[in-house]
This record gives sequence, C-alpha cells and structure tokens, in this order.
Amino acid sequence: MPPVAQTLSAETPDFRQTIKALSRAHTGRSLYHMLECWLVIATAIYSSTIIAPPLSGVAGIVVYFIAFVVIASRQHALMVLTHDGIHKRLARSLWMNDWLARLTMAFPVFTSLAKWRLIHLYHHQYTHTAADPDRAIYARYPLNSRKFQRLLLRDLCGLNVITTLKYFMDVPLIAREFNRRFLGEDRVAQYHKLSDMRAFWLFWVVVIGGGLWWGGTPFAVGFLAYWLLPYCTVTQVFFRIRGAIEHGNVPDPGNPYQQTRTYFLHPALAFFLAPKRVNYHLEHHLYPSVPFYNLLQLHRAFQQATYQQVQAYCEPFTMSLRKLVKEE
Repeated sequence: MPPVAQTLSAETPDFRQTIKALSRAHTGRSLYHMLECWLVIATAIYSSTIIAPPLSGVAGIVVYFIAFVVIASRQHALMVLTHDGIHKRLARSLWMNDWLARLTMAFPVFTSLAKWRLIHLYHHQYTHTAADPDRAIYARYPLNSRKFQRLLLRDLCGLNVITTLKYFMDVPLIAREFNRRFLGEDRVAQYHKLSDMRAFWLFWVVVIGGGLWWGGTPFAVGFLAYWLLPYCTVTQVFFRIRGAIEHGNVPDPGNPYQQTRTYFLHPALAFFLAPKRVNYHLEHHLYPSVPFYNLLQLHRAFQQATYQQVQAYCEPFTMSLRKLVKEE
C-alpha cells in the first residue's frame, strides 16, 4: 500500500498548513480532559456513596447503577486518552506525554503504555494485513447475530476481561506465551526493551497498599464495587463495540479511505461508546499526528477538500452496527 500522503488529493500547501496547525499538541487541553474524566468519576462515586448509598433503598440502587455505567464510560474515555498518549499527542515533551499517560490514564485502567504502543503502531503500519496484531479484534466481523449477542453477554458478565488484560498488560504466569503467540518472537524482544511493567506494578502496590492502609475494608469494598466491577463488565462492552466498528466489515481493506470508518452518533451515546471524538477514526488513520480534540476540524477540512471524490467511508453509527451482524 502506498503511503497515505501519496493518496490524498487534498495535499496542497494550504491543506498541509492546516494539518500542521491541527497536529500541535496542547498539554493544557490534555490535562483538562484527563481531569474531566476523574471529576466525573469522583462525582459518580460521591453521589452513590454519600448522597444515595446503595443500601438506602431503591433510590440508592438506581444511583449505584447509574454511577456504575458512568464510571465505565470514563474508564473507556481514559483508554481513548491513553491512545493519544501512544501517538505522543498529550504533550510536546515526550517524557511528560508518557508519564502523564501512564500515571493518570493507562495504569488506572490496567494498561501498559509501552505494550499498547508497540501493538498499536504495528496496527497503523499494517492495517488489514496478516501482520496487523489487531486483526483478531475486527477480522471476525460480520458475525452471526446470536454469536455477537453472546460475545457482548460474556463481556457484560466479565468472562472476557482476562483476554483484554492479556492484550493491554503482562498478566502474571500467562503473559509470556500470549505475547509470543500474539506478537511474535521479534516483536516480543522489541517490547521487552521498552516494557514499563515494573512501573505498572509499583503504581498498583502504592494504590492498593496505600488504600488499604488508610481506608481498610471500606476502601477494598469501594474499589471492587466502583472500579473493578465496572471495568470487568460494562467497560468491556464499550470497548468491544468500538473496536469492532472501527475496522469490522469495511468496504475495501486496501483503500486508506475505506479500510476504517468514521461514524456519527448523538453526543449522549458518544459519551459512552465513542468518547473524546474517537468516532472520527478514518481521520485518525489518515493523520495520526492530529490530537483527538482536533479530529472534528480535520473531518471538516477533508469534507471540503477531498472526501466527495474518494468516497470516504463515513456513516451513521446504527448503520455501522448493523454491518457487524450477518443477516440470518
């Protein structure tokens, strides 16, 4: 496949200037979005533990359910922000980009920035080829509707979370074999030189140890109810649907304009399924240098410059979702 830049009819001096401007990373904006995620999480936990505790009756149970789903949505958003950290778009300083991503985004959602970066950059380089390590995420689609529903039900029951963890981090005892099978020997050797798992485990020793020291049993119960359970269940559903839609059952895997899709959905739905403008995935693949907060402007620039001529793959979310399922 030729480099994307060679395929773009929009490659005029003015368009290149637009890309250059949109590609600037702004640390302040990244910090704002990170803090927004954690503020929403804190508000959800406060509402469910102080204002209407689960044991206070029906209202408490309803508030807990709402908080549960909202927390899962922000865990999903932290994963999307980590994705920008992979592309070094959170801050102009690489050191700040990586440690901001690790400590406030990646590690809290059980993700090794180094491992996901290695996997994801290979995904960009080899999209829709046998060398793409992400093929397992999208190549199965379209699926029989019952199989798709069963997959989502398994996610909701927490039965697929171990597979997710093996993808994003090194799970003790089983990581080595998984990495070798998933990445291949050469990539595993490359990853071991970059691994940040020592920092990952130190982070969780401090969090869990400090939490138990200061909070005791209430911390343990709260951590399970308000962090682990949402991550193991609803967050997995959000991640599954987004991962499938981005590349599943696309029109032309060899065409950079049709090997992934941009999909449009209501902001309320995007809060859960496509946070931080991750639904502009076609634009991201064409120009990974553009931070998430500028993807809408990039989409509009492409609309004016070239999308009509190249039949770029953009469609409503509901249409994309239907294409993941086979007609029975």
